[in-house]
Amino acid sequence: MSRPTILCIDDYETSLAGWCLYLQRAGYSVTTARTAQEGLERFAVSPVDLVLLDYSMPDSNGDDVAAMMRRIKPDVRILMFSGVPCVPEGARAHVDGFLQKGQSPAIVLDKIRELLAIGKAA
Repeated sequence: MSRPTILCIDDYETSLAGWCLYLQRAGYSVTTARTAQEGLERFAVSPVDLVLLDYSMPDSNGDDVAAMMRRIKPDVRILMFSGVPCVPEGARAHVDGFLQKGQSPAIVLDKIRELLAIGKAA
């Protein structure tokens, strides 16, 4: 059985590296991207089971990226992450889950497991 693949998209390099290492240690295959555009390119051409997506990035916002991803691969689960306390109304319309940055890694991992289980059941 192959390991689920998670695409992490975050413009903050330290956070991206930390999540990559943590998720790899938890048994996932991880691909990273530092910009929305790079993330969309990787998403389009690579097998991905779940996307961990930062809401606020310099080149785009997570809602726009999630909407494009839904059109490309509607069955891939998307978990949005934000350091912004309040994202605009409707910003979560294209995602399967939302977590505030700063949550413990265990909470994030539980949410990822939950979303991947939903994806398998669908």
